Amino acid sequence: MEEKAFHLFFSCTFSRSCWQKIGIEWRENLHFFQMIKRAQQDFQHWFFMEVFIIAAWHIWKHRNNLIFEGRRPTIRDWTSKFIDEARLQAHRIKDGKKQDFLSWVDSVRL
Repeated sequence: MEEKAFHLFFSCTFSRSCWQKIGIEWRENLHFFQMIKRAQQDFQHWFFMEVFIIAAWHIWKHRNNLIFEGRRPTIRDWTSKFIDEARLQAHRIKDGKKQDFLSWVDSVRL
């Protein structure tokens, strides 16, 4: 079965649950870039792109774990990896904005 990137990142049950867990809603009826822009506006934090990239990266890694290692993905495991990666990436954020980002990360629940 051919896998489509849009389905993997936005439409499949697992990825939809991941995005929901971090408060990002996708309006799939919009064109791709409009969908991203709308999600960014709805998210209402300056660090949307950081969150988007980390989340998509870990959806991809969980997909690879399923395909190459046969490990079934769980939302709890994805969330834990997402939180760990976000905390790791926080060092790249200027000190004046870092605490805002880390406070948001701490609000994400397993």
